[in-house]
Amino acid sequence: MKRWSLGLAALLLSQGALAATPPAAAKSAPKGAPAPKGAPVKLVTVGPAVTETVFALGMGEAVVGVDDTSLALPVARGRPKVGYQRALASEPLIALGTTSLLASEEAGPPGVLEQLRSAGLDVVILSNKPTLDEARNRVRVLAKKLGRESQGEALVADLEKQLQDAAARAAKGKQGKPVRVLALYARGANALMVAGKETPTDELIRLAGGVNAVTEYSGHRPLTAEGVIVTAPDIILVPDGTLTALGGEAALRNVPGLSQVKGWKVTTVEDVHFMSLGPNLGKAVQRIQDGMGLPARDAK
Repeated sequence: MKRWSLGLAALLLSQGALAATPPAAAKSAPKGAPAPKGAPVKLVTVGPAVTETVFALGMGEAVVGVDDTSLALPVARGRPKVGYQRALASEPLIALGTTSLLASEEAGPPGVLEQLRSAGLDVVILSNKPTLDEARNRVRVLAKKLGRESQGEALVADLEKQLQDAAARAAKGKQGKPVRVLALYARGANALMVAGKETPTDELIRLAGGVNAVTEYSGHRPLTAEGVIVTAPDIILVPDGTLTALGGEAALRNVPGLSQVKGWKVTTVEDVHFMSLGPNLGKAVQRIQDGMGLPARDAK
């Protein structure tokens, strides 16, 4: 049985070294020709935030391929897979009749992206910086690119409303001490990682009105028993897929370090929200607030 979520594991594989594409490969464009004018739009989306946004804009029917990390989205699982986002190949994308590659900045290698441009594909690279501002901007950029500006503004308006409600809930919860949230995910069998600053979950926790229990570093690092004890979390935040892979809450409570700290509760978010900040991030914020036990906005 798999011990971790496919989409989450693929996104957070080591960023260490992919071999550079040989210069010769970048110079020779693969076989293929630009789609004729008036041909149907065929999109390949790379990166869960990009894929989630394209589907939310109502363009899911045009998606002919997705990368491995996008498989965390149920709506994307029926689409052909084009591989890991950092190790794309040009031939499979061209074979799908792709007219546009819409990808987060992790996509590569660079030589393959250049091959696709030389073959006539429209290659659009978007920032994946884990901030609310970038999430809004990504919606608007993709909406303009796809001719869905009104739908894009509607998505942004819905997000703003959700976050306004979340801010009202957070304000009600400020009477007590700040809720400390420790965000964990399974990178592989028996390997739990901790989300520090400048990560999607760090932003979600802030928007929910909590505080990230880890402030000493940015990015992700392996979980240690000593680290858990020092953070003294009130909430353990994990993706749904990680909790399932571990065997449920009871198994999580037996993890070294977590078993030594008492009084914490578990809450979860969908795997895709742990990986990136898409247009539905407001729902993830509200779910974290539910786990924190914050009062509803209209509670008397």
